[in-house]
Amino acid sequence: MTEDNQREQAQKLLKKYLKGECNPDEERMVTEWFFSFDEEPAVPIMEKEAALERSKNVLMHKFEGGINQVKPKKNVFAWKRVAVAASVLLALTTTFLLLQQKQTSSVPQLAAITADTSGMFKNDILPGGRFAKLSNERGETQLLGGEALSENVKPSEFKGNLTLEVPAAGTYSVELSDGTTVWLNAASKLEYPDQFAGDERKVKLVGEAFFQVAKDASKPFRIEVENSVIEVLGTSFNVNAYQSEISTSLVEGKVKIMSHGHEAYLSPGNEAIISADKIRVQPADIQKNTAWQRGEFLLDGSSFEEIISQISRWYNVDFVNTENISLDNRFNGTLSRESRLSEVLKILSYTTNRKFEIDGRRIVIH
Repeated sequence: MTEDNQREQAQKLLKKYLKGECNPDEERMVTEWFFSFDEEPAVPIMEKEAALERSKNVLMHKFEGGINQVKPKKNVFAWKRVAVAASVLLALTTTFLLLQQKQTSSVPQLAAITADTSGMFKNDILPGGRFAKLSNERGETQLLGGEALSENVKPSEFKGNLTLEVPAAGTYSVELSDGTTVWLNAASKLEYPDQFAGDERKVKLVGEAFFQVAKDASKPFRIEVENSVIEVLGTSFNVNAYQSEISTSLVEGKVKIMSHGHEAYLSPGNEAIISADKIRVQPADIQKNTAWQRGEFLLDGSSFEEIISQISRWYNVDFVNTENISLDNRFNGTLSRESRLSEVLKILSYTTNRKFEIDGRRIVIH
């Protein structure tokens, strides 16, 4: 197919989208292409969708020859290059990739939007999957975990300080040079060297991870989390640093916690809750705290706020009208992280006596 034909087909697809004539698969292609310009993944999905709505007028004026009449508002959105999306589309000679994105993209579909088969929702969302991005100090990156990923840089070429990033709806495990294995949960990041040097093994964590640390009495393993340090010699434990309070749950071995001049030691079955002014040690629900690593949502004793935080990260969605649910309620049960979002919401609907509506990546509570 010639470049002119590629451009023509992409323009036809975009026009169908602007007129509201796309089928669900075509609409998903356009919105995912649009969101691919996002360089700030932390921006809430609602703001991204609002930017897409604002850009529809720009796109339509582009086709009508009136692009110069539309002046985008300044600083209405921190997301880079949104205002020029139409110009980029029309200038690209390979825009036909829009029609083949699912087959040719090097980034797998994580928590992809799909059709609802129950007749209860506007759409459904598949579970997340195994995926991460590895980068080095030279800015080179490698995508890991999906099928047929492009590997522009060989793993052996990644030297020095490395960063492994797992996006929302992702999970990934990595073995470090000393034999330590780290499982990263969704929306998490691990910084570590390709080889540990000196008299310590030090990494930095943002988010949540389960560590199985290789024993080495001569080199303690230290994890930097916010302004705290977790030190071990060889053990298994979970670290949750999503919120302002950091929790460390010990499965086996011994852990030393250091934070803001305070110290505490953990024994198996206990957890440390680290806040700005103290470290609180208490019995831990190990099964619950490590359920994500086993592919489960274990809800025993969880608040609604805790549950929707887990669901939001794994399915890459935002909840709306959360004030309709009492955050003091506690829930019990186990859900598979391999479930479709609709299956999870049906159970939540039953236990909360509320209706949940899936609208794209927004979950509206009625």
